[in-house]
Amino acid sequence: CGGNSTKATSGINGAGTKTQKNKGIPDNADIFTQDTLKGGAKKPELAKLLCVNSAADVDWLVDKFNLDLSLVARLGGHSQPRTHRGKERFPGMTITYALIQMLEKIAEKTDRARIITKAEVFKLICNGKAVVGCEYKKAGKILKEYGPVVFASGGFGADFGSDSLLATY
Repeated sequence: CGGNSTKATSGINGAGTKTQKNKGIPDNADIFTQDTLKGGAKKPELAKLLCVNSAADVDWLVDKFNLDLSLVARLGGHSQPRTHRGKERFPGMTITYALIQMLEKIAEKTDRARIITKAEVFKLICNGKAVVGCEYKKAGKILKEYGPVVFASGGFGADFGSDSLLATY
C-alpha cells in the first residue's frame, strides 16, 4: 500500500508551514513555486497548485494524524529548508500508512468511503466537467460507483500524453 510514497526517505515538502514559522524559516508558496519551476516542472499550473496547498497539507498531517514532522531540511533544488520529516527512518511510509489506516477505518465504520481493489476503471462518469463517478470492471462484471473518485493507480501523474488522465481531466 502506498506505492513509491512508502519508500520516500526524505520527507514531505511544504512551504509556509507552522513548523517552518516556529523555526523562523522565511518560506512561502511563491518561493516554492519558483524553485519547482526552476527544477524543470513541465506543468506550471500543477506546480503552483502543489506549492500553494503544501503548507495546509503538511499542517493537516501534523494536526489530524498527530504525525511528527518537526524536522525540516533543505534538500537539492530548494532555496529554503522545507522537507518535513520526523525521527523515523521512512517518513513516506509513516505518512501513507497513517492515511491508509484512517481511510480503512472510515470505510469500515461509515458509508462515506469504499475501497475497491483489483478493479479496472475504464470510464469516468461526468456531469459537465465534474467527475461524479466511474465505471469499472471487477471479476468480469461491469459496475458503477457514484460520488467522489480517488484513483490510486501508481504513477499516472507522470503521464503527460495528450490522452492521459491529467490532460483529459
